[in-house]
Formats: sequence, C-alpha cells, structure tokens
Amino acid sequence: MLAGTQSSPSYDLFARAKKTAYLFAASRLERRVPWWPPERIEQMQRRRVRTVVEFAFKNVPFYRKALRDQGLAPGDFASARDLELLPLIDGSMLAANPDDFTAEQYRHGGREVFNTSGSTTGIRKRICWDHASLMRRFARGERDRIVITRLADERWTASMLREFVTSEPTRTLISRLLLADSEEHQRLQILPAGFSSRTMRTIGGERSLIPRRPLHYHHLSPTAPFEVAAAQIRAIKPRIVYSFGSYAEQFLRQLVDSDIRIPMPGVWVYLGDMVSDSARELADELGCRLYSVYGAMEAGTIGFQCERREGFHLNVDLCAVRVANANGRTLPPGEPGEIVISSLDNRATILLNYRIGDRGVLAKQPCPCGRRLPLLESLEGRRSETIYLPDGRAYSSLMLEGLFKAELRRTLQAQIEQLAPDKLVWHIVPFASADREELRRQFAARAAETLGSSITLTVHFTKEIAKTNEGKFLRAVVKKETTGDEIAADRTHRGTTS
Repeated sequence: MLAGTQSSPSYDLFARAKKTAYLFAASRLERRVPWWPPERIEQMQRRRVRTVVEFAFKNVPFYRKALRDQGLAPGDFASARDLELLPLIDGSMLAANPDDFTAEQYRHGGREVFNTSGSTTGIRKRICWDHASLMRRFARGERDRIVITRLADERWTASMLREFVTSEPTRTLISRLLLADSEEHQRLQILPAGFSSRTMRTIGGERSLIPRRPLHYHHLSPTAPFEVAAAQIRAIKPRIVYSFGSYAEQFLRQLVDSDIRIPMPGVWVYLGDMVSDSARELADELGCRLYSVYGAMEAGTIGFQCERREGFHLNVDLCAVRVANANGRTLPPGEPGEIVISSLDNRATILLNYRIGDRGVLAKQPCPCGRRLPLLESLEGRRSETIYLPDGRAYSSLMLEGLFKAELRRTLQAQIEQLAPDKLVWHIVPFASADREELRRQFAARAAETLGSSITLTVHFTKEIAKTNEGKFLRAVVKKETTGDEIAADRTHRGTTS
C-alpha cells in the first residue's frame, strides 16, 4: 500500500513524452530478454550483482557493517552465488529496522514509500523504491504483458493503443483505425485501492504520458458481495480480470454453487496469493484461463507464467533466486525449500539474501516454450502456512488441498487449522446442496488414508471464513508453538455453526 509520495518536480510535456518514448523502447527490449541465451542472461545478472553490492556497501548501513564484519569487500562478489556470503535476512528484520536497509540518499526523497499490510504474515514492512527503478518496472512488465495479451486473443499494438484511451471520442477513433470494437476489450481489477499495480499507474501518469486510468479499466473492491461482482462482470463483459488468487477461487466456487450465469472473462490474472489445482480445473471447465505473476513489493515481479501456465519463469537478471533449506543452504532443482531472493534493481531499499517467506521448487529441466529464464516448477505457498506433523512431515496449505482435492470440490471456502502437532481442523463453508454428514465422513476417510491414524482431524462447518483487511484469504492457520516459527497468523472465523 502506498504510504506517502514525495513531491516530484513538475514534468513538462516534452519531458513526459521523452520518458514515454523511452518506456516503449525499453519494453521492446524486455520482450526479448526471456529468449536470450543463458550465458547472456547470466552476464547481465553478474553485472547487476557487482553494481548493487558496491552501491549497498557505500550507501546502506546494514551491508556496510555486514561486509566489514566478515572481512569482505564488494570485489568479492562476482556472481549471484556469492550473495550467499551475506547474512540471511527476513521480513522481521526489515520491519524492525527499515532504515538499516534504506540507502542514505533515499531516506527523505527521490523515492516512493510502500507499506505491506502484514495481513498474511503478521509483519508490516516499509519498503522504498527509487523513482528510476519504479519507471523501469513499467517496461519490464512487458515480459508478462505479452503473454496475457496472447492468452486474451488480443493484438499487441491494439492493446497498447487502448492504454492511452481516456475518452469516448478517442475510443471511437481507435476502433475505426483498428477495425475492431474496443468495448470488447474491457479490464476489471478486483483489488484494494492501495494495491501496488494501481498506485504504480498513478506514479507513471505523473512522469509520462501514460494515463492514470484508461477508459477500458474498471475497479471493484474485493470486499464487494459476490452478487455485485457477478453483476459487474455481466455488465461490462471484461476480457481480462485481475484479483487475488484466493478471491478468484472463491468467486468461481460460488458461481458453480449459484444459479447465476455470466459471460466468463477470457483470462483471469491472479496475484498476491495462490489458487489450488482444483480451482484451475474449475476455471477451465467454465472456459476461463487462470494466469499468474509471482511478485512481491520487496522485489517487483520475480517471475511470470508463459502460455503453458505451468511454473514461473524467473527474472533472474532483475532478482536472483535460490531455494534453501532451513539453515540457508542452497538446494538443488527438484527439492522443495524456502525461496531466497536478492533484488538487483531497486536502489532505495536493498534486500540481498532475503527470505521472502514462500516455499517452492526449481525445475530440473527448461520449459518447452523455449524461454531461457530458469523455471520455478511450483510455488507451494507461504512458509507461515506450512503444517508440520509429529513425524517430521511438512505440508504446505496447497499440498493439503491437493490431498483433499475431491472433498474440496463441494466447498465454497476451506481453511486448515493446526491446533496441536497431531490435531487438525478443516473449517469448511460447504455448497448449499452438499450433504454435510457425508462430506464430514469423506474428509475423515481421506485423512486416515493420507495423514495416518495418529493424526486427529475434525471438520467444522461455518457460514463464512473472514478475509484479511486486504481482501486475501488465509488457507492455513498455524499456531506459533506448533512450528516454532516466528510468524503466526491470526484465526479469523465468524458466524460458525456446528
């Protein structure tokens, strides 16, 4: 969420036009980067690693002290692998001392300040982005924009022109030039007002000719009732919808359980959190393609899906990524672990060797699509939403949803809670037509089959499972004493029934 903006110089028309031309030229380059040979991508990454470490040593208190304490110099960092020499940091350290990670020249100006909500992890963090890096993010978004355009069956040129349409006369003119009806290419964003992609648009509008709000973009709060969202989709018939993953999944399930019929968007882009495999199958059945971008305020876009929508192509030239075990040791492709990132682009808040709080698995083989960026085979959810059983088995919330996939097909919402190492509760909002006792029996049978008889699982039916303040939905609630983890999510239930 945008916490505050610094007063920027008044850009005249020529300066804004020049910046717009630069962004378009840079976008054309960014479109090609994922296809570069791995050697060229690594060369760019190495150059940015050296640059950011040198900058951090000169300007960021934490890294100046860290290098000196370990007897290191910027010249000792030649590749992303060398970043492992730095202390492993996490969100709690950033939240406690944000100035330690902020470059001194950006403490009071030349940057935008964002605060994460902490709704998922319980940790609020202040993150700054310098203006130059923010503007470059517009161009770098071309890597996933081109994929979304193809999935939505749109032409790139027409899609870009529509970004500049802010009035009906202009839309009519564009429609005639393109021999196409622009009203068929609506966008609906079901995201909080302060979500980063929307505030980024405002910032870009101040410094370029890119409009803050094109005519074909519509906005709806994620707290709006299902019936309101369905009516909005029916009215504007969006080609593309944007929302949190948990919102998309619940909407699709409610749609199946209701008698409401709407024209489905061609593409539903989900951000911020994940969806289950069953939600993807449900979307395909309804004729809607689910697509995701993996990003975080700490690093921008970390990865993006290609047209195959399997895994995430990692922007390693902009953000170095590795998967590590609990001790911080790098794991090989194919082994699940914690995702550790190093943002190479931002100069205001520097985060190197940073545990972002997610778990994932790197792919052993390159993607058949032909892009040469490394592939994150799967994103398994938040570290804070991982359940540990007494025998040492660890299950992410998404893994558990996969185990109970058949049973969850008849639910609107589902949340797993770990009361003790061997005691689990499924909080379920069932379909109106579901036989609750039969569903309870099916959950119990599946638990015995997959988790074992030593695990006690109960099913608790409820009218609603509350969302976070940002409109997200916690898939798992894990008590702090259960895992020893420093991050604990709050239990958020209301309107329960037996």
